[in-house]
Amino acid sequence: MPEHMLYARKLYDQELGYRKGVPKKAGRYFYVSKDAIGFFPPLSTSVKNDHVIVNLIPPFTEKIVLTDYVYHNDKIVDQKPGGRNEFRLYLNSENDPGGDFFKPGDVVLLDGYKADGEIVYKVYHFPLSKKGAKYAAIDQFIRKSDMRGLHALIPAAKMPFIKPEGPTLRHVKVIPVEVAEEVLKEPLQPLPTEILQAEFEFTNIIRENVFRDLLLYFYDYQCAVTGTVIRYKDLMNLQAAHIIPEQYGGPTHPRNGLPLSRDLHWAFDMGFFTLSESYEVIVHKNVADNPSMQEIDGRRILLPEDKRAWPSLEAIKWHSDRVFGIFSSKSDVSTMRDIESAGAVRKAMGSKNTLDQFLGGKE
Repeated sequence: MPEHMLYARKLYDQELGYRKGVPKKAGRYFYVSKDAIGFFPPLSTSVKNDHVIVNLIPPFTEKIVLTDYVYHNDKIVDQKPGGRNEFRLYLNSENDPGGDFFKPGDVVLLDGYKADGEIVYKVYHFPLSKKGAKYAAIDQFIRKSDMRGLHALIPAAKMPFIKPEGPTLRHVKVIPVEVAEEVLKEPLQPLPTEILQAEFEFTNIIRENVFRDLLLYFYDYQCAVTGTVIRYKDLMNLQAAHIIPEQYGGPTHPRNGLPLSRDLHWAFDMGFFTLSESYEVIVHKNVADNPSMQEIDGRRILLPEDKRAWPSLEAIKWHSDRVFGIFSSKSDVSTMRDIESAGAVRKAMGSKNTLDQFLGGKE
């Protein structure tokens, strides 16, 4: 069983936005060594600036902050001589309050573990200004590391002051405005075929989780059809429904989704209802006498305040043409069930194998 590792990084002024000793002159991030990228979700070498939003717990809270992890690779993809070929974990207003929480010379230690079926990265912070035994112990590993540029992978057993987290921790999630803004700027398009391959299964599972988190956020944690939710703390009866199913290339973009209660998610996927171009519910004639369907027929769905997050009309048309009424055809239902079953099995296998390898046996 692989040994569980921690990722250590000694921060320097350039990555923290310092220019000529002056702070806040540029964006802030943690530079990630190419020798340590196995600690993070895989990203593509051929998709320009491939990225994934990860769960990060900053050192000053127990809340999860969604954080962008990016592979800037235009030097390779565009063969641009002056381009970049580097990995960055970006700081934002929620994981770096005031834009000055982390200082040059500080040491950070990242631990990756499994919580609520997801991967979470917890950041431990050891300031240079309070340099002590723990700082010195990590710094010594960094100095002796074979990695270039103040990085190290350290066996967790060598850092006894880092207590392992339990596998069932429940965390509140925080979505920074910068992350939401960047997502809405992204074009609505399927992921490239390469990213859908098995080696990126772990990353795509994370993308699906973020799709759910952002979709619920944009709709204020309410069902788009009923405008209601059954909720207790972070437990709720809402699910993220793809308008174009992921099996058919549907992107993990908020504009390809609807937050729906569990029963309506099932009904939407089976084509019991679809939406019109004016975002009104259209119930199929074969179930028009069903009381639950009668209640929502003709109802205009709840829409986000930001129109950029409204469902794509192109995606809705796809659903109307390809999914609406599928339940009425026995052969189509069987096909849909086969596809869903195959997708579930593929995800389960990919998730277990990749996560176990990543965690180094840590549960």
